Amino acid sequence: MNLPVAEYTLVYNTKDISRDIADQVISINYTDKIGGESDTLELVLMDKDLRWQNSWYPQKGDSINLIIRQNGLQMDCGLFEVDELSLSISTSGDVFSIKGLAAGIKKPMRTKESYAHEDKSLKEIANTVANDMQLKLLGNVPAISIHRATQYRESALSFLNRIGSTYGCIFSVRGANLVFTYYKDLENRSASLTLTKQQLISLEVHDQTHKTFKACRVRHHDPLTKDVQEFTANPDDDSDSDVDSSDTLEIRGRVENKQQAEQKARYALYKNNTEGVGGDITLPGNILFVSGNNFQLNGAGNFSGIFHIMESSHSISSNGAYVTSGNIKRVKTIDSVNFKTQ
Repeated sequence: MNLPVAEYTLVYNTKDISRDIADQVISINYTDKIGGESDTLELVLMDKDLRWQNSWYPQKGDSINLIIRQNGLQMDCGLFEVDELSLSISTSGDVFSIKGLAAGIKKPMRTKESYAHEDKSLKEIANTVANDMQLKLLGNVPAISIHRATQYRESALSFLNRIGSTYGCIFSVRGANLVFTYYKDLENRSASLTLTKQQLISLEVHDQTHKTFKACRVRHHDPLTKDVQEFTANPDDDSDSDVDSSDTLEIRGRVENKQQAEQKARYALYKNNTEGVGGDITLPGNILFVSGNNFQLNGAGNFSGIFHIMESSHSISSNGAYVTSGNIKRVKTIDSVNFKTQ
């Protein structure tokens, strides 16, 4: 399979170094993730004249911006800060690697701390984190009441995603913003592109039907107050997935109020019923294949459908050959009859 050729611009500390390093590039690798973890960039360079390990040696915190261009479109991968440097020496030559983290993920955001939030809503906690990190909170965070949430020896972003994840709330840092996304808004988007199996380099998907449920019940009995918090969610409430199961997903865990029980039940049912089919994919480079987007897969029989991109990686080799890969899960099935002729 012939791979597409991508053009790119690399700006290092505001200077375009694309031409300066063109004959040194072994690979450029960009990985983007939905939330909770930092996007990453890696430059792998052949250090023939040893300048990278000497006079060109980068400084921690230096900035790198990567822009990928393909077929008249471009993808700005964002600003990264140099975080890790490495050198590999062998008989074939010295290889120097520069790894960067998304610039929005500052050191204070990665620092592990302990802190207790009491009698706040999830929105108020998110605002507190944003203010502490000098970020602007974007998105309509639900005001889910939380009596107590403890951040114990973990980063602020990890903590926020941990307490939000049970409700389907995703937080990520983009530049100077703390961005909130709700799972339904993200995963119910229209497909950004359509792929057939003939267009792929490789695809490995699995179907775990035992993970699907007809309903989800969240129940918690408070031994002190004797109160019972309970809610049952059904696929008709929250899921577009076809469910062939008679099982009910039972969740026994602490919930402080009816609102928490409802949010947890709805998301747990949706999450389980859309994680039955998923896997890994590799295809010729495509800048539309980014985390958070959906794509339609045709011609894969019962594995066809609308898939959500959980994580994507974009790699450009020394000759410009462009490859994209990712981790995916199916969020909607499509009648396989539609694909018989494809």
